[in-house]
Amino acid sequence: MKVGLVLLENVSNPASALRWLTGYLKAIGVEVSHYVLKSGELGRIRAFLSENDALLVVGGAGYREVVEKIAEALGLGVEVNSEALERVRMYYSDSVNVPGDLEEKATVPEFSYIVPNERGPVPGFVAFSLMDDKFIAATPPRFEEAVECFEMGIQDFFREKTGKKYSLTFTLSFDGAIEEAEKLVQELSSQAEGAFIRLDARFMGRKGVPVVFTLYATTPEELSDRMTALESKAAEIAGKLGRSFVEKAPEVGGEEL
Repeated sequence: MKVGLVLLENVSNPASALRWLTGYLKAIGVEVSHYVLKSGELGRIRAFLSENDALLVVGGAGYREVVEKIAEALGLGVEVNSEALERVRMYYSDSVNVPGDLEEKATVPEFSYIVPNERGPVPGFVAFSLMDDKFIAATPPRFEEAVECFEMGIQDFFREKTGKKYSLTFTLSFDGAIEEAEKLVQELSSQAEGAFIRLDARFMGRKGVPVVFTLYATTPEELSDRMTALESKAAEIAGKLGRSFVEKAPEVGGEEL
């Protein structure tokens, strides 16, 4: 499966967005191409879709001009989605200063699947072509929200295509400096298949630097074997650095599609 990862110029922390989402997509088993678009180049979305089986547009959700170009590429119209609008209104329900563009924030291509965003007002969405089997997913521009939307639902549509029905996330706490942990992650990532490995502050515990592993597999047996192999390799690399892992956090995010 070929996927185009499209970053718009409104994306915050684009380098991190590119690294994280590329890491996730490659672990799921897709071939990733990268595109950067300025506001005057939105018409190129159609051409990008013709080169790929799907697109992930970071920064597209909540902006009508972008949504219209996404819908156009898929042969769809746009609509104010009732579920999306309810989520936007709920986000601002306790706010004194409510923006006047709530409906624009909830505008998506017709028939879209709405993806929750617990970190901001605008949900993500996945929209499907009426002409073929292609689709386009979109997230808000803020890095943390883009990752949230991917983890909360967008990833499932890519996993369905690649057959990666099983996933698991676990954390090993590294007894060393962040710089050493970064070297460990870099070496592990170069050898790991079907895994996205990163430093993730959301998993910060009482000890060490959290090295987080998200694994994908086609069978439970493959998932278990992959976890065992990665734990062993991680311990080996840590040992070469004169370090170790002080604890393993309980596994979280185990999931079957």
